[in-house]
Amino acid sequence: MTEDPGAPRPHALIVGASSGIGAALAGRLAADHHVSLLARRTGRLEALAGANGTAYACDVGDSEALTETIKAAVAANGKIDRFVYCAGRQLIKPLRAVSAADMADVVNVNLTGALVSAAAFASPRNAHGDSVFCAISSIAAQRPEPGILAYSAAKAGLDALIHGLARECAPKRAVGIAPGWLDTEMTQAQPHVYNAEFREKLAASTPRGIATVTEVVDLAMFLMSDAARSITGQTVTIDAGASL
Repeated sequence: MTEDPGAPRPHALIVGASSGIGAALAGRLAADHHVSLLARRTGRLEALAGANGTAYACDVGDSEALTETIKAAVAANGKIDRFVYCAGRQLIKPLRAVSAADMADVVNVNLTGALVSAAAFASPRNAHGDSVFCAISSIAAQRPEPGILAYSAAKAGLDALIHGLARECAPKRAVGIAPGWLDTEMTQAQPHVYNAEFREKLAASTPRGIATVTEVVDLAMFLMSDAARSITGQTVTIDAGASL
């Protein structure tokens, strides 16, 4: 059967699409989906959206705005087939020195926004019955280290969300990806920690070096594909062996 050129494209929605994994996934999914891209930085989103996408300015820390933006994307582009949550914020500081406001910000971006997104995904008004929710977690969820405890705790909650969402929303699927350290704008923003010496030591001490954003995107595309239709409720680690 040939594809109907007049048929609407399936709809992929990405929260946190302006950089890193989200931006890379936007480019990949746009090949055969209409992509709704949500982030605070609209300048980048407009360029990423192209002919097969729509950019939406949205702060994931504002739960009401996030809910309404998802509804607007569905109204404009149809029910969601692939929902990606990859918004993230890392704070590197001893827990004793982290303010309550900073803790709330880390939890809001890494976990609360994902919960709000998952609630929207769970509604039959917003997503098809065979749709897939994919969230980007971290090996920090299972291997919390000094200095990133708020981030680690939020990501651990995200892993629990993926597990429970798969059970509650079946036959919809929910999957997670837990990368190790990646060279992204989030880590580049901490040059005093993630400097050349850090990278060299990590690459030398990890069985397969350092994983890349491209490899994470490859995994995400597989997990959201029909080839992975029996995988749900799992968070898959991709860290080149760093957590062994």
